[in-house]
Amino acid sequence: MSDPARWQRLQIIVQSALERPADERAAFVAEACGGDDDLRREAASLLEREGRADEFLANPLDVHAAADQSRGPALVSGQAIAHYRIVKAIGAGGMGEIYLAHDTRLDRQVALKILPTELAVDASRRSRFAREAKAVAALNHPNIVTVYAVEEADGRHFITMELVKGKTLAELLPSKGFSLKQFFNIAVPLADAIAAAHQQGITHRDLKPANIMVREDGQLKVLDFGLAKATGDLANRGADAFTRSATQPGQIAGTPAYMSPEQAEGKTIDTRSDIFSLGVLFYEMLTGERPFAGETAAAVVSSILRDTPRPVSELLPDMPRELGRLVHRCLAKDPFGRYQSVIDLRHALEETKQDVDSGVRDSTISPGQTTARSLTTPLAVVAAALVAILAGAWWLMMGRGSADPLKTPRPQNAVQVSTGLGAENYPTWSPDGGRLAYELDQAGYSFGGPSDIWVVQLGSGEPVNVTSDHAGNDLRPSWSPDGREIAFFSDRDRDWGVYVVAAIGGNARKVLPLPGFAPFGWSAPQWSADGAKLLVAMNQKDEKAVTTVSLQSLETSRVTLPRHEGEFMSDLSVTPDGRRFAYIVGGVAADVSRLWTIPAAGGEGLPVTDGRTMVLSPTWSADGHQVFYVSNQGGSMELWQQSMAVDGTPTGQPLAITQGLGIRSAAFSRDGSKLAYSRGARVANVWRVPILSDRPATWTDAKQLTSDNAFIESLDASPDGSLLVLSSDRRGNPDLWLMPAAGGEMTQLTTDPTPDWFPRWSPNGREIAFHAYRTGNRDIFVMPSRGGAARQLTFDPAQERMPSWSSDGLEVAFQSSRLGPRHTWIVPAKGGEAYQLTPGRNGAEWSPEGGWLLVPREDGLYRVARHGSETVRLSSTDNISSPRFSRDGKSIYYKAVEGPQANQDLWKLSLDGGRVSRLTKLEGRRGTLGQGFTTDGRYLYFTWREDDGDIWVMDVVTDELK
Repeated sequence: MSDPARWQRLQIIVQSALERPADERAAFVAEACGGDDDLRREAASLLEREGRADEFLANPLDVHAAADQSRGPALVSGQAIAHYRIVKAIGAGGMGEIYLAHDTRLDRQVALKILPTELAVDASRRSRFAREAKAVAALNHPNIVTVYAVEEADGRHFITMELVKGKTLAELLPSKGFSLKQFFNIAVPLADAIAAAHQQGITHRDLKPANIMVREDGQLKVLDFGLAKATGDLANRGADAFTRSATQPGQIAGTPAYMSPEQAEGKTIDTRSDIFSLGVLFYEMLTGERPFAGETAAAVVSSILRDTPRPVSELLPDMPRELGRLVHRCLAKDPFGRYQSVIDLRHALEETKQDVDSGVRDSTISPGQTTARSLTTPLAVVAAALVAILAGAWWLMMGRGSADPLKTPRPQNAVQVSTGLGAENYPTWSPDGGRLAYELDQAGYSFGGPSDIWVVQLGSGEPVNVTSDHAGNDLRPSWSPDGREIAFFSDRDRDWGVYVVAAIGGNARKVLPLPGFAPFGWSAPQWSADGAKLLVAMNQKDEKAVTTVSLQSLETSRVTLPRHEGEFMSDLSVTPDGRRFAYIVGGVAADVSRLWTIPAAGGEGLPVTDGRTMVLSPTWSADGHQVFYVSNQGGSMELWQQSMAVDGTPTGQPLAITQGLGIRSAAFSRDGSKLAYSRGARVANVWRVPILSDRPATWTDAKQLTSDNAFIESLDASPDGSLLVLSSDRRGNPDLWLMPAAGGEMTQLTTDPTPDWFPRWSPNGREIAFHAYRTGNRDIFVMPSRGGAARQLTFDPAQERMPSWSSDGLEVAFQSSRLGPRHTWIVPAKGGEAYQLTPGRNGAEWSPEGGWLLVPREDGLYRVARHGSETVRLSSTDNISSPRFSRDGKSIYYKAVEGPQANQDLWKLSLDGGRVSRLTKLEGRRGTLGQGFTTDGRYLYFTWREDDGDIWVMDVVTDELK
């Protein structure tokens, strides 16, 4: 069906029919279609496939072809899929059939949402199914249905979800609406759930009573994100960040009676569309009536677009007026007239509820009275005036006065421009703004390889790999000012170097060799304004510097940067006039990093951010008066703008430019009219394999324990092997969580707004040591293993991390930068003075009998006595990470994450003779070993990292904030 208007009409008819009893649908369709027999047959064809109709409504395919596909449920009672046994079909939603099933491994009932077999053969349907799973898996909230796993078995793709037992809001809703108490008991947690989804960049798009379940214990659950839209929530900017192929403009997805006007018209939508749907729900929950009505779906849509519903106060005269105003604000036709975020709506609901609970009812206030929140005294008026004066003075002091206005970009109209399998990142614009170059890492993890530089012409054509001649790593592209060349890093000559290649591809030439340099922290090379030089940010041991190379003579010069706390410098950006640098300093994981500026000739570094959040990807405005950067200081990774003084100091407060996108890197076109960004995340989940005596374990032996769209950095097994403690950013910030060692529900241990990392159990299992950023630098803390207040163990201003308990629980070893970047120190577990043991890297590990420690160094693995009196090299292997003892103390398990890709596995070193054995052979899967590794003596637990990222482009409109 190629006619969009006809397709839209068909959608409305079928959606409206699905809301009616089955025996009334045929008559309704005949009436709605009038004399159009072809339309009637198409509608009937879809309705015959009732369980999957909404999938076809959300995807414009030929319904005649669809009708020829198989019908009926894909699975039957008693049938097994993986370790699940089907009990019965319980419905359909979004784009999959839903079954009640029994999980035979964990002995529990679950819901399986299965992609129908005939749709699974279509790559676009599978992709959409994966997007839905990914979207819901990211939403960890008590009022959103929990996703346990995303799985495939016997050729079927399915999601394992929490089984919610209860009744839908449609079943519970009284004919005259809920009482105020019942209303608030549902509305507040519902708003909480949708706010959580929006914070993760997800717009539901199909909020209706049938998709809201109230469990038997009264807890609310939002279901069916099958039409969920992975959107950049540009709250008040009207941006759409969903893949165009999933929902094209002119195509409707959702249920007519609960659609927003922009959704009903098939326009691009943002999170404010859900706010309109919430308004419809609130109206119906209070009055028992829908605000927009009609005999046909088309009439309902017409009412949504044109009619103003009767005020709630007319239908319910005793209703608090503030609540009525709240509902009608949600129902504004223009998205800008609604609440601009569900968080604001939730706060308004809570305030109104408090007024109702306390007896303050604005509907009963006479003209001569005031509310408790009114300013009623001259003193209050004076105070308000004083606040305004002080605010104006602050505004002037911070550089926002009558001088130059702050030019603020407002991105809109997001379009996805890359869909490759892998992590696409670091976009860079051609000077004319017509093309983008970017890095595509097929392994799903930087430096895992192969990675290449791709170029795409916006609006037409397929992406082209311009470095296809090299099978290794080509990274961090940067387009030349004349548009002819692209600079990048590559390991094509075995050692790393900076190369330049023609923008259309060809032979790359090396312009700067970088022998012996590790690639961590490298940002794209920066071109000088005249295109004659390249500037490269480099880390070499304890020194951070910017090297400039002439492309003609290949001569170099060097500017050494100040020493800062943090291991690596990255993400260099140069002002257009070449006078000042912006750069990032942080650790390898970059959970905490800081933005600095410095004159290009060298000098004092000036901080721009506070160093308590993650900051990435700085870029200067064309006039050098603002610096933009990506940060999670507001929750998710978003683009921020900071006004800068001439001397490189920040003026005023930073301003969030985007909301809810989850950006990895960003770049403006030269004229500032477009923004390119990589949208994605670092993703690492926990797996386990048995320790086998006769062969290395493979993926066939492995079990995935978590399926979060989150980064799990480190983990440790409890002494009895029953629990894992891990560090995860599943709720935005790296916190500590507990989880059964066999997998299952996770319990949050820490909630501090700064990151907590690297948990380690005490030998008796009663406490957990970890390092945290709660004091403004990394320190060692200890807390009860079942939750409770943490006590600080180290207080030095140096960076201290990676604790490890002695076997008697009396001491804790840790890594500190007190006398160097990587030294091992020991402190009493009850607190006190610490003493230095020895230089080392990546932490130390106590032996089971407690007399000595394992200390990895640059030249191998060493055994060091508890008080440093004896040092013995056990192995010359230089890529050992995270060593762990076997329970008998005779062997060491370790993770190899450096060196050849084939060696990046889990290994065992026998202390009797030094024999090395391979414990895993993890081949054939995208990604690489993550940082986390532990063992309980029976199993090896590890994290597997599979980053994702796609390149998106937005138009940019510039506003002036005076």
